[in-house]
Amino acid sequence: MSWNRTTLLAAAVLIAGLGLTACGGNGSDTKGSDKPATASAAPSTPDSGASSDAPGTSGGVKAPEDLPAGLPLPDGTLTTVTGDKGAYVLTYRSDDPKALVANYRTALEGASYTVVDVAGVFTATSDKTSVSIATSGNDVVLTVASL
Repeated sequence: MSWNRTTLLAAAVLIAGLGLTACGGNGSDTKGSDKPATASAAPSTPDSGASSDAPGTSGGVKAPEDLPAGLPLPDGTLTTVTGDKGAYVLTYRSDDPKALVANYRTALEGASYTVVDVAGVFTATSDKTSVSIATSGNDVVLTVASL
């Protein structure tokens, strides 16, 4: 079943993202360099006319324009975006991550996603999209994979 493979891919990306978040790094090695590691920024994507105050946009970090149509986004502050072309990890900051996750779960269910709890996180799937959500402190990590 292709969703099992997609879900495993999304989980692997999620775990990698959580590892980078927990370490406070971005995966680059700065040994021997006087320059600190830089934070990830949103990938450059063609502008499709989305306004800067659209959901998922805040603090200068913008959600990718090619996210699946109809995918709701959390209400937290988007801090980093990594990935490209259908496979993204978006990190949101929230003063109340539990409430953000609960509200986001409701939004996904309202958008006809099937939500399944998996070991303290949840995964939501639609026809061609898999979304995994996990928390680490005040960060909520959203992994999106689309076919």
